[in-house]
Amino acid sequence: MRSIVGLWVLVMGCPFVYAGEADDAISEAAATVGADPEEWEKPIPLCIGLDYVLVSDYIFRGINYSEYSGEGRERLNHQVTAWAEVDTGCAGTVGGYLWFEFYDGLRHILEDPPNRLYEVDYALYWRHAFEPIGTTVELGFAMYDYPHISGSAGQTCEAWLKLTFDDSGLFGTEEPVLNPMLGYWRDVNDIEGGWLELSIRHPFALAVFTVTQSLALGVDHEYLGKALGTGNRATQFGNLTVGLEVAYDLGGALGLPAWSGGVTLAGFMFRSIALEEDLLNDEFWGGLKVSWSW
Repeated sequence: MRSIVGLWVLVMGCPFVYAGEADDAISEAAATVGADPEEWEKPIPLCIGLDYVLVSDYIFRGINYSEYSGEGRERLNHQVTAWAEVDTGCAGTVGGYLWFEFYDGLRHILEDPPNRLYEVDYALYWRHAFEPIGTTVELGFAMYDYPHISGSAGQTCEAWLKLTFDDSGLFGTEEPVLNPMLGYWRDVNDIEGGWLELSIRHPFALAVFTVTQSLALGVDHEYLGKALGTGNRATQFGNLTVGLEVAYDLGGALGLPAWSGGVTLAGFMFRSIALEEDLLNDEFWGGLKVSWSW
């Protein structure tokens, strides 16, 4: 469900963050990888990457999937994303990713799980920037697989539409400032509910680090009630997520050549404030991630 690949996981810095949003971080990584083009020019329009996240909790749309009674000290979640994108030029970018969630405490949630693998996500998407209107459109489809659940209940699928806006013209800057995004995800299996998200994020350079602040408002469109087994509900605000990520260019610090790709080390923390208080709790989580992209 659901790629912190991710909250702004790697995807926005190349997805953390919500697994299902891992593609955000991926797109940013794909856009910035390669270092100085005067030193080396990529021979093919292909971007690939591998991300590893170590995080205290698996939170997706305000739901904590890695909490159990008497947990005490947090048991760690391990999340891995492997992704690839091809830039077709005027036809846009086509990409896909695999996302894996491993949880040390899975045996306390499930009865006799075969291993620690909690979830596997498969996703394909298409993205295209319409520069005259400053808008990037993304269409995607993802399948979420839960290996420990047998039968059709162990899988579900979502389709999504995302619009990302270039607000540099509004602020009179060379680069976007708030990077506003509007996205809608629709479950097309048993849940048949939707999730709308409005977000902004702002990265800025601070010495050798890049600090990214983010804010996301989630709107529950008959999704949470079905996902948590409480039945149909009216559309209402679900949660508000505040995030902070500090990333370090590890590849540059180690002096890696441009042809080997970029390596980033980052720490992050997020706070989910429940707006649908009868279904969600306030959540706080954080962790570390290592990203390689070429």
